[in-house]
Parts: sequence; C-alpha cells; structure tokens
Amino acid sequence: VNKIKKIYICNHSHTDIGFTDYQDACFRQHAEFVEQALDLIEKTDDYPDQAKYRWTVETTGPFMQYLKNASSSQIERFLKWQKMGRIDVAGMQYNFTPLLNMEQMIRSLYPIQILRKEYGIEVNTAMQDDVNGVSWVFADLFAQIGIDFFTIAVNPIRGARVNPFPGAFEWVGPSNKSVLAWNGYHYLFGRNQVGFGNEKFTKKLLPKYINKLENDSDYKYDFMYCESTHPIRVDNGPPDERMSNFVKNWNEDNEIKMEFINVSQFGKLLRENYSDNINKQKGDWTDHWTDGPGSSSYETGLNRRTHELLLAAEAIDSINLLNNNSKWNSKRVSSIYENMTLYDEHTWGAYSSIEAPESLFTKALWNKKSWYAYNSSMETHDVLARAANNFATKVSDTLYDTTSYLAEKQISQGNFNLGDHDPKEAFPDTKSDELLVINTLPWERDVIVEEPEARWGAAPVGILDIFFNRASGWGGLRPISPIRKVACKLPAYGYKFVKINEKSSEKDLIANNN
Repeated sequence: VNKIKKIYICNHSHTDIGFTDYQDACFRQHAEFVEQALDLIEKTDDYPDQAKYRWTVETTGPFMQYLKNASSSQIERFLKWQKMGRIDVAGMQYNFTPLLNMEQMIRSLYPIQILRKEYGIEVNTAMQDDVNGVSWVFADLFAQIGIDFFTIAVNPIRGARVNPFPGAFEWVGPSNKSVLAWNGYHYLFGRNQVGFGNEKFTKKLLPKYINKLENDSDYKYDFMYCESTHPIRVDNGPPDERMSNFVKNWNEDNEIKMEFINVSQFGKLLRENYSDNINKQKGDWTDHWTDGPGSSSYETGLNRRTHELLLAAEAIDSINLLNNNSKWNSKRVSSIYENMTLYDEHTWGAYSSIEAPESLFTKALWNKKSWYAYNSSMETHDVLARAANNFATKVSDTLYDTTSYLAEKQISQGNFNLGDHDPKEAFPDTKSDELLVINTLPWERDVIVEEPEARWGAAPVGILDIFFNRASGWGGLRPISPIRKVACKLPAYGYKFVKINEKSSEKDLIANNN
C-alpha cells in the first residue's frame, strides 16, 4: 500500500474548436485565457509556493493565434512567467481524431519549432484530452522533435482506457523511439469528480479516489495527479480564480497537501523520482471513441480525398521546381492544411446538436465545421490544377494555340450555348486522341483512364477538366460527349502520353467490379 502524500493539480482549458461556442469565438477566447492566467499568476505570486497559480496552455493552435496578435509587452510578460515555470505550453496543435495523414501529423508539430526559434518558448511536453488515443506514429515524432513527455486524459464515455490507469509507461514507437507517457484521469476529474474549488464537495468526494489508489497494488506512486478545468465551462473554460485560495486554505487544514503543477514539471517529477516504476509498452494507441466523422460521412470522405489530392499537387510541383517552373505558394498550402486539420480535429458540431438540431447555434457551428472541408477541397483543386497545367506546358503541346485565327474559328462557340446553336456545333469535337496522364505515386501502376471533357486550354485554371460533370451545360442543352476509356501502365512517379483511341478489352476496363 502506497500512502498518498500529495495531490498535484494541472489547471488548463480543454480546447474544443467549436462545441461550446462558434469556432472563431473559441480562438478568441483561448487568447483571452492566456492573459487571464497571467493576471492570476501575478495576483498570487506572494502565496505559498504550492498555492501559487500555474496554468498550462493545452494546445498550440489557438496559442499561435494569440502570439500573432500579441504586443511585444504581452509576449515579454508571457516569457517572464514561462521561464519561472508558472505558465506552460504543451506541444499538440489540437486534440486529434485518427483522420490525420502523415503529412498533417508532421505539420501539426511545426508550431513547436516556431515557438522555440522565434519566441524562445521552451516546449518539451504534449497533451491530448477527451480523445481515447493518438496515432502510434506520434511516439516517434515526439522523440524526433524533442518532446519527452506526453499526457492523455481520456473521456471514458463510450470509450475505454489502456493500462496502466492511472499510471506511466515508456511508449515505444514503430521505429523504437519512445516518449514517457502518463495515462491519467478524465480532464474533468479535478473539477467535476472531486469538486476542487469547493472544500465541502472535495471532502465528500475525494476520499473514495484516494482509498482506491492506496489499495491498488498496481499503483506505485505516493501522489495523485489530476487535471482541472472550470466548473461553469468545462470545455473552452477560463482560469478559475478560486483555485489558488482553495489550495492555500486546504493545505492549512489537511494532511494530504495540494500543489499546482504544470505538465512539464510533472514529466520532470516522474523521470527524476519514479523511473523505477515505469515499464515499456509498444503498440498503437488507437482512438476508438471518435464517432463524429461517421455523422458527416460525405464531408469526411471529401476531406480524406483532399488529403491525397494535395499530396499529388505537391508531387507534381516538385518536378516543376526542378524545371524552374514552380509557382508553389507555401503560405497558401499551409492554410489549406490548417483547415483540413480543423475538420479532422475531435470537435464535431455544437453541444446542442442532438436536442436542438435546427437552432441557429447548431447550424452555425456545423456550417463552419463543414466549411473547413469544403474550403480545403476547393483550394486544393485549384492548387492541383495549377501545378498540373504548369507541368503540362513543359512536356506537351496545347490543344490549340488560342492566339491563332484557327483556334478562334475552331472554338468560337466552344462549350457555351444559350440555345442559338446546334449542340454539336456549340460543343465541337477536339479531334485529339492523346492524353497526358501523370502518376504521382512512387511505383508503377496499372490504371484505367477516362477521357475528360475538353476545355480547350482556354478556360481559367481552377479545377482540372476531369472533375467536371459531363451532363452540365452553361446555358442551353448540350450533347454528352462519348465516354472513352483506356487501360494503361504508368511509370513510377512519372507521366505518359496515352492514346485514348486505342481500344482496351472490357476485362481491362473493370476495376472493383465496375
């Protein structure tokens, strides 16, 4: 039996992008929380050390927005207290679902380097709250970027926790790199389950959990560690002014003492004093709780496809770069990734979405959530089209020289008809039987190519021809051009000019039984 001697409290705000408020408001609120936490830190600086207020910024996404708008004096103020260990920043960008691809996971850690190099803010820990797990790859990524401690506070409703719980283990990644992990209580535990902030409630509720830990033969620690948010707003909630006085008064009258701690300090405490109790565990920590994506399956599928299209665009533009023909806009692409990730983060809709699905609040939050997916998709289509068109100008001839008289004569009514022309005259045949097909994957592929409807190279770059609906006209009826398909083999990470008029057998044109 290990007697519990101390209770460590990590005070923070749980980051939901949405749920409690409109998404844009949530970003604004988290910036305000930083200032409010600093006010409280300064206000309690003459308190006993254990009761001095400490605050942990749970995620870097909203915090980066705060820094972009902060004055130099605000940043200096933050750095002062961060160096003194009174305010901390954890390294995960948001609380994530398993929807992120590898590129997103890597990019989600970019803010850590910005915080270190541009602001001098030390970041060596990471947190995830509410979700049941994160991708196994993060165990490797954390080690590579210098994150040596990771805590998770699982929401067990319709979910489950891994073992040990609560407890620490060295989480070993796929490449055998590792990170120290703490699998802890629900992030609402401090406020909602043991009533921190209200001594009457705490004395009533806390003993049950203390007794359980002290009688758990697998629990090898002499402390209780718990996260605590705000009782009125448990998600996206502000610092709680009552907590420092609560800890101060509690310690005057109770044998088991309480102490504020930030997540970095807790990681250091574990390594220095409890390393003998920490074993290694290897494997995926899959989040099996996330059910939001299934409630919006179209947008989820759309966003997953966008992941792949943006990677394809980057692969094509890598060749453009070698040919001094790149027009890649890194800032724009970063914005696309940010919006893709904001769709993939764990918050799905408003807290009122079940009881009040038709309310303004519910509809507004879903409009913004789905916007992240639709905006990312449309922006990615444009980026892909521009990269592909730039590539095509270097390796192929245009369908027509649009500056010539012949082109004017050929496409004078092309793809537009208000009813004054015969459809076949308005939408003439291109008389072209060759297509440029690009393989952006690093292996040879057997593919079925469907000829897109031509825009003659005269339309503005926006979406590739292949993504347009054949049956849609632009004023007036139009004939649907014959659909021609051909099977071919593409070289690894390369391209090929495919003869679309060469017939393939029906067997070769079947994929996935279609």
